[in-house]
Amino acid sequence: MAKILVVDDEEDYRALHAHILTRAGHEVVVADGGEAGLKAFEKERPALVILDAQMPDLEGYEVCRRLRAAGHKTPILFCTVRSAVSRVAEGLRAGGNDYVVKPFAPDDLLARVKEVLEASGK
Repeated sequence: MAKILVVDDEEDYRALHAHILTRAGHEVVVADGGEAGLKAFEKERPALVILDAQMPDLEGYEVCRRLRAAGHKTPILFCTVRSAVSRVAEGLRAGGNDYVVKPFAPDDLLARVKEVLEASGK
């Protein structure tokens, strides 16, 4: 399966993502904020990034913009409590591939992960 980087400032969500994704056979790397996520991305080179939009040190939208500006094509799935249409659009404009709203059902997350990975050829 795929190596997936989960970037979220909330420990409970990092643990939940890791549990769901590892049970599905994925390798999971976690980072506790935007800056840590950028460093982990450079070190780990994941096949997919699951990114929280709202983090205190560096918003997920900015993390996404920086990765895209650096030329990285790795798919990015935003996973956040922000569900307003304008926030979803902001994530897509920043370069995100898809958007999942918290709280989510595990099957929904896995379906989005599968879809994004397949669409990217990973």
